[in-house]
Amino acid sequence: MPSSPASDSEPFSSLAERLQEITEALAATHTERDVIEIVLTPAVQALGAVAGIVLRIDHTDQQMKIAGSQGYEDVTRTIWQEGPIEDHQLIADILHMHQAMYFEHAGALKAAYPELESRTGGRAAIANAALPMFLDGQPLGVIVLDFTEPHYFTAAERRFLTILANQCAVALGRVEALRTLEAQVEERTRQLEEERAALEIFVTFTEAVGSQTDVKVLVRQAMTLLEETCDVEVAHVEREGELFKATEWNPSADAALLPRLQRGFTLQTSGIARLLQQNTAAFIDHWQQTPLLFEESAIFQAVAGYPYFVADELQSVLFMGTRRSATWTERDKRIFRAVCRSLDLALDRARQAQALTAQRDVLDARTRALSLANEELAAFSSSVSHDLRTPVRHMLGFLRLARQSLDGRLDEKSARYLDVVEQSGRQMDTLIDAMLDLAHAVQQPFRPQQVDLNKLLELIRKGLLPDLLTHNVQWEVDSLPSVQGDWDALKQVLIQLTENALKFTRTRDPAIIHIWAEDQGEAWGVFVQDNGLGFDPRYQDRLFNMFQRLHSVQEVPGTGVGLASVRRLILKHGGQVFAEGQLGQGATFGFTLPKTSPKD
Repeated sequence: MPSSPASDSEPFSSLAERLQEITEALAATHTERDVIEIVLTPAVQALGAVAGIVLRIDHTDQQMKIAGSQGYEDVTRTIWQEGPIEDHQLIADILHMHQAMYFEHAGALKAAYPELESRTGGRAAIANAALPMFLDGQPLGVIVLDFTEPHYFTAAERRFLTILANQCAVALGRVEALRTLEAQVEERTRQLEEERAALEIFVTFTEAVGSQTDVKVLVRQAMTLLEETCDVEVAHVEREGELFKATEWNPSADAALLPRLQRGFTLQTSGIARLLQQNTAAFIDHWQQTPLLFEESAIFQAVAGYPYFVADELQSVLFMGTRRSATWTERDKRIFRAVCRSLDLALDRARQAQALTAQRDVLDARTRALSLANEELAAFSSSVSHDLRTPVRHMLGFLRLARQSLDGRLDEKSARYLDVVEQSGRQMDTLIDAMLDLAHAVQQPFRPQQVDLNKLLELIRKGLLPDLLTHNVQWEVDSLPSVQGDWDALKQVLIQLTENALKFTRTRDPAIIHIWAEDQGEAWGVFVQDNGLGFDPRYQDRLFNMFQRLHSVQEVPGTGVGLASVRRLILKHGGQVFAEGQLGQGATFGFTLPKTSPKD
């Protein structure tokens, strides 16, 4: 006898109440098993079914899996079996059409899908309802209800089952999302724990080594940390020609392994070499199945290495190996990277400290040499002042007495000879004065202050240069900056450069002298340009050397010391000097001054 429709035995309002109860229950569940039980139990009870089953799709292999069932004495003896979707045409059709199927009387299911007859076992179902579950357009599976009597599904029941299938899909999706989220949280928690452990290792290493710069001590500390935290064996090898030889190793190193490490080995034939050359940590799982560094290293199941480069060349490697596992865990990897990076920073600091020490030693040596040179210069200045000047003055004095004694008795040739001697003596006296001025300038202490170059140049032009003006001069002076420097030294520099410009433009009418400055970022450039005789640019490097002249005394008077003095005074300021010119086309002399004052 057919079962009564729900409209007779259970009004729609009762089904709505059931849906409300199911909704509330699903909101509080967190497992797939609970979801299926909450859905199947009221569905079976509300519609008078004898059994129900939920089949889920495994999208990895497109298989149907039984997720849960109710009412079957032996679920293996139903037509709803696990297997490929394509082997169950009914389920494939339901999922393809996105529609439920209802078989209300005996023979309806068999007529639609005769191939299912071979699957029927145990108590045969007379009526069936099969409902697809979709979430966000993706199929999740089907819900099936079996009846042992014909059942005519009313519109209210069909609506009830459709809503129930949708609720089940949403609940299963929420459970899956929660499971995924929990897995992500668990994975992230594990990662954070590993990062925390790695950070602790980094801090531990940093505190342990402090300001240590002894490479062996740094390496030994890193090895100890790895041995204690990862239960591994560690060795540090350094390049020696084409070989890498151990400099530090485990105290308990294998008796066969240690001699091989000490003899050295090449990296080219090993599977780990390519990774190390990429300047990154290398982790090799299943080490015994890869090209080995050497035969004795086969005692390890997994090996890792961290390269240390100097000037883009691999100089050393920190190796660790384990005998207990063929694969490295993420924890081991994080700790190894943390320790090796910490060691990298410490080694870099040690190299810098050693370089600074070497530079300091060189600087100390240069300072001592400079101090000795200054002492020698002071002695030389004293020697020049007393030992050279006195003979020259004696020579000039006796020359004058000789002229007086021979007054009227000198022939023209003898008088000319005496004139040449006197001229040479006076030139020698001028050179001695220039050398003493240079020595005095170099030995003067550096007294930095703010110097207004405009005021300084105006003072020079008004107070000192008029005595040198013997021709028509056209001045072109731009606004000059205020700089950090020694007033007296910069005064000497500008006097020398402007005097130089005046001397080399004696034959020009008008003589044009242009003075200006340029902001060069971290320094000022100051330039003095003239339209005078110029010079051969091939010899410009000689201009700032002692006694180097590119013109004869007859063309331009001078001692060849002035520009050398300029160079030394500017070097004391931390600047540079330069010159550009062409023969007959004038010249430009200049210097730079850092915007921050150097120490004396």
